[in-house]
Amino acid sequence: MNIQDIEYIAEIAESGSIGKAAEKLHVSQPALSKCIRKIEKEYGITLFTRVKGVSAKLTPEGGYFLEMAKEVLLSHSRFQEQLRRYHELEKSSLILGMTNQRTIDLADSILERFYRGNPGQILQIQTRNSKGLMEGVRDKSLDFAVLSVLKKHREFYYAPIIGAQFGVYLREGSPLADKAVYMEGIEYPVLRIEDLTSERFTSNIKGSASRAALEQLQSKNNVSLDIIDASNNQSRKAMVSTGIASSFIPIFEGKFAKGKSGRKAYMIHPDQNIRYDICLICLEGNQNSKVFVELLKVLKELL
Repeated sequence: MNIQDIEYIAEIAESGSIGKAAEKLHVSQPALSKCIRKIEKEYGITLFTRVKGVSAKLTPEGGYFLEMAKEVLLSHSRFQEQLRRYHELEKSSLILGMTNQRTIDLADSILERFYRGNPGQILQIQTRNSKGLMEGVRDKSLDFAVLSVLKKHREFYYAPIIGAQFGVYLREGSPLADKAVYMEGIEYPVLRIEDLTSERFTSNIKGSASRAALEQLQSKNNVSLDIIDASNNQSRKAMVSTGIASSFIPIFEGKFAKGKSGRKAYMIHPDQNIRYDICLICLEGNQNSKVFVELLKVLKELL
């Protein structure tokens, strides 16, 4: 039995007769009858109760076979689609989606390093918000996306680039600096989440992945923080330096967080903090392409 045999039997069952199936499949009726006999002999079953020239009705055994056939054909279709996507990724122009701030911070470096190792491949970078990045990968308008990930979806493949937890840059003149303590094994001064309730903060806007993570941090610790929305990282930095608001920042694993101004980073207490991953994502099945592997390598070097 092969895939074609399974397709033939499924179509006969769907059409309800060998004649109608033969017309749709563009094969002869004797060829379909031969296929039926072949499978019936192979498994020792009867697939159809046949009335010559009228109908082909599935037997109970035929019903079990049809259930299996549908699963096999669906798996085969997915396999073909995965192969198609894989080969497209190897030869066509690709689009990487990132948030606006990551694009500003990383686009030039990503493209330069990527083209050094893949001179024959075209890579474009497109900016969207976090929701748009997920939708873009899902509807195939984006090939890959870089996202902060708290929740995973089965249709995507997630390749971790680096892990992160929450830290803060305190605004100029913030009294919270006096409440920070050092803990063994942590290189940053540590603040407890309840200490932050007296402070004003700035963060990315609602709907962004970083804001979703911040909302989860508040929910975990049952606190509500005073937050000013600011989608632009430059605006958030300016609020910190002018004393308007402190800012939440990611503290990456194995990286020491220090701003260009030399401002010290503080970390939320590890018992109260949450961890999330920055990931390169694609549709399941595309992760083995050479381009995905190369792009992941570049991103790990940069982040």
